[in-house]
Amino acid sequence: MKKFCLNICIPTFYPALRPFSILIVCLGAILFSAQAQQSKIATPEIVQLKVVDTHSNPLFGVYVVNKNKSHLLTTTDIDGECILHTHLINSSDSIQFQGMGYKTESYTLKELKNIRQVVLESLHYELEETVIQGISTEELLDKVSSKLKKLPQNTPSYCNFYGKAQYEKITEYRDSVVEYRREYGYYFTSGDIQPKNHWDNKFKSYFVPAYSARSYSLTNDGTDTLALMYITTEGIRFDAGSRKIFTLLRTVQLYGPLFSGTECYDFTPIDSDSLDYVYTFKTKATAYPEQTKISCKGTLVIDFHRHVLKRITFEYIDYQLYRQVLLTNQRKASSPFSTQAEIVLDYDEEGYTYIKSCKQESRWKYDLGDNFVVIEQPSRMHPEKGNLLEKEAFYCYNYQDIKKSFRTPGISTKIHVAQRNPTGRYDSLLFEKLPLLLDPTKALKDLSRYEDIYKQYRENSNKTYYPDNFLNGFNGFVGAGRDDRAFRSNTQAVRLQVFELFSIPVYP
Repeated sequence: MKKFCLNICIPTFYPALRPFSILIVCLGAILFSAQAQQSKIATPEIVQLKVVDTHSNPLFGVYVVNKNKSHLLTTTDIDGECILHTHLINSSDSIQFQGMGYKTESYTLKELKNIRQVVLESLHYELEETVIQGISTEELLDKVSSKLKKLPQNTPSYCNFYGKAQYEKITEYRDSVVEYRREYGYYFTSGDIQPKNHWDNKFKSYFVPAYSARSYSLTNDGTDTLALMYITTEGIRFDAGSRKIFTLLRTVQLYGPLFSGTECYDFTPIDSDSLDYVYTFKTKATAYPEQTKISCKGTLVIDFHRHVLKRITFEYIDYQLYRQVLLTNQRKASSPFSTQAEIVLDYDEEGYTYIKSCKQESRWKYDLGDNFVVIEQPSRMHPEKGNLLEKEAFYCYNYQDIKKSFRTPGISTKIHVAQRNPTGRYDSLLFEKLPLLLDPTKALKDLSRYEDIYKQYRENSNKTYYPDNFLNGFNGFVGAGRDDRAFRSNTQAVRLQVFELFSIPVYP
């Protein structure tokens, strides 16, 4: 029997549910279940391919890209195999197969339907050793990598650093925006500490907003407010408030190019208009996923004078931190979504790096099913069918030490509790002054069709993102005797204590 957990968000201005309303809810649940079963029967057309070299050896990690939309469709697995879902491709689109060290091949959808195998030809060229002011490329990259050092082994696994920070997210479903949120508050972290175990559960990374400009969370078709804020079964899972950006940032700290050395990546210097050094990088096919948890391709920028990493741009990044992929042969790894991102780094007074800002887009390639066990839930159910796109941005205005008397398990726990169910006051003047991290043009237009966007901001002012019973009922606590109002009161009190310790953040 499948486990089914359903949390229903009912706005506080609704009257108490009457018996007839309960009947409607039950009937709705039955219809929803039937639709979910029906959606499993309707399978979109797929094209199965194998990508090999001229010697018929399978090629792992080849990117399959829709050039017309600059969209990663999929990547080949360790056996060189991949699956294309044709409903994501137009007949006129050019589908490219890009492998590091191989010539790029392009096909139309019609051509791909008539073949079973794509052959990539090796590029044969020799690169001259690049020497930069008396230092070779290898020496330069090793030097830069050595400066991306982890904090000392004895660093406590509490919140050791914090700063004023901003977070934004736009959720699109079927090319229509169904949610927009802007938040300003504090970012707390343990810093880039050494991972203690496989799950890295000693690392701390929390965003606690003090101010919030949040639209309604709309249904997939944008015609109503979302009643199902969180739902989980073995096959259908979503969390409207899912934040993926902080998981990505930690993955880069642990496994990113130069962060984890140079062994797992191929680097190539390129000419550019920049006065700094610019390199392309790509994960080695032999390194993923056993040696590194990232399969990616992109460019990085190294400061000309200081020889430190300044910026990383990921054309594509498939990361496996906190994620297991269960397949029959246990050898293949893939993500249900593809991500593009740009990360800007900075350094504190002691020379330790921190991530100052990040923008990312996560586009879902597949609906969740038995093959994927993921912690990063989609923001809406049926993400593949709706071409779900999640845009996120983060900016840290300052990064400073938390004083030693605050580096305690108790205060770290308070911060953890305060961030679990985000809320914040809407201050129109503050949000007029704050810079826009994401382009809101489409979001404002789409969401205002439902109701004036500024009215939505005011309605959500000081409201927690999830209903009271979301966290109270999480992990099986439903019916355990915990009172929702008491639980809400406790979390509100803890949140106030956090801002008493660190003060309410002012405009940066």
